[in-house]
Amino acid sequence: MRALLISNPNSTSITERLTRSVVAELRAVPGMKVRAQFTGHSGHATAMVTGMTRDDFDVIVCMGGDGTVHEVVNGLLGSSDDGRPGRTAEELPAIAVIPSGSANVLAGAMGLPREARLAARVIGELLTEGRERRLTVGRAGERWFVVNTGMGIDADVVSTIEDVRAEGKSAHALRYVPAVMAAWNRVRQNPPRLTAEVNGEVVGENLPLVIVSNSNPWTFLGDLAVVTNPGTRLDTGLGFFGMTSLQGVRGLVGALRLTGTGDSMWRALKVAEREIRFDDVDHVRLRSERPLNLQIDGEYVDERDHLDITCARGAISFIAPDTAREYAQETGDQPWWARLTAMLGRRVRALMLPRAGGR
Repeated sequence: MRALLISNPNSTSITERLTRSVVAELRAVPGMKVRAQFTGHSGHATAMVTGMTRDDFDVIVCMGGDGTVHEVVNGLLGSSDDGRPGRTAEELPAIAVIPSGSANVLAGAMGLPREARLAARVIGELLTEGRERRLTVGRAGERWFVVNTGMGIDADVVSTIEDVRAEGKSAHALRYVPAVMAAWNRVRQNPPRLTAEVNGEVVGENLPLVIVSNSNPWTFLGDLAVVTNPGTRLDTGLGFFGMTSLQGVRGLVGALRLTGTGDSMWRALKVAEREIRFDDVDHVRLRSERPLNLQIDGEYVDERDHLDITCARGAISFIAPDTAREYAQETGDQPWWARLTAMLGRRVRALMLPRAGGR
């Protein structure tokens, strides 16, 4: 088996010691040959893998955050004239994720530990057993995505965090919280007015918040999962979540409910009446009265006043645990304490696996 390890040296937790540990886990897989490359700039991972097939490598190991995975997926899939993947999943290398970014949403959604060393142990075990899963990928405009995309508040938060990174500071949960609160206040004062179509039908007008997800959860704050679409799965269609209003106490309670808190207030105040939610969606079209910030997989893109979002089911293979370990199946929409317990359980299971050289 041939693996290409693509590592982003600017990821939040990457160190030389961590890289050696990951390489050791990969080389412990029987018959594994590993070649390692570092990315040097934005878009480098895409350039590295563009045109690659299984004739080149059996698996691409992404050691970085969701942005690194995003680049690799876009390089491998390319696109045909009709916006479909340029190659089939059978022709492409599988992808393995060693999470070392700030959020590591895809790893968490697939059922992997969100710590690189522990995830490397699990990936080594899965590679030894030859286990792969075909997953859906979304397409927003001209880009593929594996986690989520959105116009408005979530893109505003991403833009703020990128400004923080530009100052040489790391991105972590304590930095996301004030960015979220600042963006939330701005949106409440001057809300976007999005019109949303789902599978060809208008489902909402003048919406201040719309999120389209390929994964469940939508994101993580530390180890706490933020869930917009409990029914979304990695091998089905997309999840659509919108809110008709963010104003007043109900707006705040609606946001808290996504973290698994405030359930009793959410029911008492009938916040569900403000929520629009669809799962297993094939096509979303968004239109805005004014250009809004756009983020794709946690990366700021640009400003848009319209966006078409589609998906390709079973487009690419990932080295991943069984469906039963996927976050949506294992934990779903449980209270905050159950969500945190699930993340702890993953660490414990990974620690019980043999280290490199012990297989």
